[in-house]
Amino acid sequence: WLVEELAGVDEANGFVYFLGTEAGHLQRHLYRVTLTEEGGATSSPERLTKDAGYHAGVAVARDGSRFVDQYHSTSAPAVATLCALPPAGDAAAAATAPVQLYTAASDPRVDAMAAMLRPPRLASLPSTDGTTTLEAAFYAPDAKLFGDGPYPTVVSCYGGPHVQFVADSWGMTADLRAQFLRSQGVLVIKCDNRGSDRRGLPFEASIQGKLGQLEVDDQVAAVAHAVAEGLADPARVGIYGWSYGGYLSAMCLAKAPDVFRCAVAGAPVTSWDGYDTHYTERYMGGTPAQLPEAYEASSVMAHVDGVQGALLLVHGLVDENVHFRHTARLAQAMVDAQKAHELLTFPNERHSPRSQKDRTFMEQRVFAFLQRWLA
Repeated sequence: WLVEELAGVDEANGFVYFLGTEAGHLQRHLYRVTLTEEGGATSSPERLTKDAGYHAGVAVARDGSRFVDQYHSTSAPAVATLCALPPAGDAAAAATAPVQLYTAASDPRVDAMAAMLRPPRLASLPSTDGTTTLEAAFYAPDAKLFGDGPYPTVVSCYGGPHVQFVADSWGMTADLRAQFLRSQGVLVIKCDNRGSDRRGLPFEASIQGKLGQLEVDDQVAAVAHAVAEGLADPARVGIYGWSYGGYLSAMCLAKAPDVFRCAVAGAPVTSWDGYDTHYTERYMGGTPAQLPEAYEASSVMAHVDGVQGALLLVHGLVDENVHFRHTARLAQAMVDAQKAHELLTFPNERHSPRSQKDRTFMEQRVFAFLQRWLA
């Protein structure tokens, strides 16, 4: 498990407070340990936050008497409470009489959407290597309206380093695109493949030097799991992602054509020789000159001959993060390979559409594309 953030130091009483994942990597909690003058721990971590979920922001008082806790979970929107800190060795006392400072549940906008915002089901599943466990979320349609399945399926992905896509957090439940697709009878799957955040260095570093390989394998494993459960229709599976998720979506369509019928690739990196060097060289393990074969294998363009399904490319023309050149190169490679594709551009948008009109237009076009290919 991980120590993620230092939350406070109480020198007078010899405590150090931190946020970490000792209770599981889908959650985040406040802990403390006692320290010696030499800095060594003299106790096992005491968990001070009791409510399950993601304790995103914690502020510990300088005198060590109390803390402000901001947390949420798939079943509860954001709550802020003022909690008393217990004496040493009595972490259970932390649960006594917290004072609620704020709750998003009282927001009429949240209340108005309560019926629509059903939490996804979180589940663990095996990776293709036979040893790694992956975390996934399943947004299944209402069986009363759409039957028990199998359903047309959309995988929503990111897949890159420093991002956790599946957690016990309100953001999972408040994913409006996933909830909308679910309301239309579509199963939505999210899976944190190898390389994702909050699982430790070996898990994250497993993709170094071979981007676009293990990530594809693990998204395929998530689909296979849903098919085996009778939830996903194997003949109607699409994938959607943005940025690194756009890259992964395009790679899945090219490298697993028997699994994915269509893909929406938003602002995708398509070749790592054209992205930020400080990011790319860290995860590729060197420069294009040093590792030409690895860069070639990690490029979407090297795999376009495998594309059999439908591809929708979406990109803002003034994207300063992933330059439009990435989409242009992939579009040209698709033309060279005589592969049909669709292109949706936004002349005034950067890395993702921000204006209401552009965003609405994009959502309508993406849904129409998915509906057309997964019908």
